[in-house]
Amino acid sequence: MTHIVAYIGSRNPHSQTVRAVKQTKAALDRILPATWSILTPLDMTILPSDGTADEFYTGVDHIAESGDDDSSALKQLIETCDYLILGTPTYGHNVSGDMKILMDRLTYWAHLIRLSNKPGMAFVSATTNGFLEVGALMEQFMESLGVVIGETAYHTTAAPFDEAAAQNVAHRIAEVIANLHTQPVLTPSERQEQMFRAYRRMYRRRDEGDCEARYWRERGMLDCDTLQEYFAQVARQER
Repeated sequence: MTHIVAYIGSRNPHSQTVRAVKQTKAALDRILPATWSILTPLDMTILPSDGTADEFYTGVDHIAESGDDDSSALKQLIETCDYLILGTPTYGHNVSGDMKILMDRLTYWAHLIRLSNKPGMAFVSATTNGFLEVGALMEQFMESLGVVIGETAYHTTAAPFDEAAAQNVAHRIAEVIANLHTQPVLTPSERQEQMFRAYRRMYRRRDEGDCEARYWRERGMLDCDTLQEYFAQVARQER
C-alpha cells in the first residue's frame, strides 16, 4: 500500500499546517487507500547540525549513527516512502527553526540527489505575509534532494486551507500516485537537470577517495547523461 510521510516543523498543538495536512489525508482517504506517517518535532527529536560538515566528507551522518536523536528513523521513513510532504509555518519570512534543523541535517543529500524520482510537495502556513518566499525556499530545497514536486499548498489568514482546497490537493496527490503504476519514471525540472549536469562534471574529476564521487559511481549516476535517465534507472531498481 502507498505510504505517505509528512513531516511538519511546528510544535504548536493547534498548528494550521498540521491541520491542512490532516484535512488532505481525510480527503485522500475517500479516493485512494494509503498509510500515513504525520510527524512533528513533538513526536521525534532531531538535533541540530554540529557544524562540522563531516557528512560531506565521510558520507555518514554521525549524529544519526550515534543514536542520540530520532533522525535515523525519520531519514529511513523519508527515503522509503512513496510520497513526501514537508510542511512549515512562516516565521519572519522563513521556515520554522525545526524545519531549518531538518534541512540542515539533510543538506548533504542534495549532493547525492538522494531522493531521486520521489514525488512530493510542500505545505506552508502564515498569518500575514512571507509565505510565498517560504514556499519557494521549500520547493528549491525539495528539488535539490531529487523530489519531483507538486504545487505548494498554502494556508493563510486571508485564504484559509478549507475543504475545497483539501479535496483539490488530495486529487492531485492521487493522480500522481496512480500514474506511478503505469509511468513510474517522473520528469525532473530543468533546475534539477542543471544541478545534475553540474555535479556530474565535478564528480567525474574526483577519485574514489571522495565519498560523494564514490556514491555517484556505485549507483551508475556518472554513466547517465541526464537526471531523467537516472530517474529511469532508480524506477527499474525499485520494481
